[in-house]
Amino acid sequence: MKRLVLPSLVTIGIIFFLFTQISLRDLYSLLSRIDPAWTIAATAGYLLAILFRAFKYKSLIHSKDVPTSDLFRISVFTHLSLMILPSKLGELTYPYFLKRVSRVTMTEGVASLIASRIYDFFTLLLIFLVAIIGFQGSFKMNPLKIILMIALLIGLTFLAFFYMSNFLNFLSRILERVFLRARLSRFRLGHWGLGKVRKMAEDFDAIQAKRTYLSASLASLSSWACTYWMFYAFLRGFRISIPILKTVLGSTIAIVANVFPISGLGNWGILEAGWAAGFMLVGLSKLEAIATGLGVHILLFLTSALMSLLCWLTLAKGHPARKLRDPRVQGSELNPEP
Repeated sequence: MKRLVLPSLVTIGIIFFLFTQISLRDLYSLLSRIDPAWTIAATAGYLLAILFRAFKYKSLIHSKDVPTSDLFRISVFTHLSLMILPSKLGELTYPYFLKRVSRVTMTEGVASLIASRIYDFFTLLLIFLVAIIGFQGSFKMNPLKIILMIALLIGLTFLAFFYMSNFLNFLSRILERVFLRARLSRFRLGHWGLGKVRKMAEDFDAIQAKRTYLSASLASLSSWACTYWMFYAFLRGFRISIPILKTVLGSTIAIVANVFPISGLGNWGILEAGWAAGFMLVGLSKLEAIATGLGVHILLFLTSALMSLLCWLTLAKGHPARKLRDPRVQGSELNPEP
């Protein structure tokens, strides 16, 4: 329960502040006039974004050829979890479901998740860089400083990806020395943790050995392109006509705000605050920026929840789920790693 207190307070505080700027009637008016055709177009963008995310995971998993349909379902579950669970805990549902559904080890699941997020962050930085260059007049800060900062982050992202296995091996050696000096080496938990760190380093080496840089980068770029189309379609559905390039800049600021280590309940509150700031920057009124942020998030949550239900029902009819329900299999193949 304590883990929920701070994220809940952050979310409640931000949502409360936003509703001091608009009323529930404003939000209801926005949602009631939505165009169904554009909503369908936005849903198509959501599904394609998830599909390309599944392709990206497929290119990063090295031990086996996991079916794209399973990775699509897992991506849907993970996305919904990110909107529900506090403090980014939803990320952990990806390696968990990957192990339960496809019997991929937790270390490989975590390694492929981290690699995927590095690709996403790199792609997002490039998109943000292009948006900043295209809208230099919109920023009060010196654009050159922003561009240099983004370039620095891109360089750090490269280092994080290509030297992650070296870092993990270095970390395991440091932890081993600490355990020896503190006389903790006799505890099984310490050996288990060190083994997992070393195994994850091996998984990163295996991911890099696949050399799927191009396919993973294209999948990440395609996923983000579909996400931006989804945002644009939702805005058009709300009868707000805005150039797609401005949609890219405004929503990128919202996404970047959601990356910050400020924990909310899921991504509620943080995303709306970033969305409002981003779209006020590109010309929407305060009322439109706040209302559309809340409206898009509500529709996105409903879409994700519905797709999660459908994926769960189809998974329940498939071969992997029958294994999950079979107690004989649960007692043998699918037990967590020792």
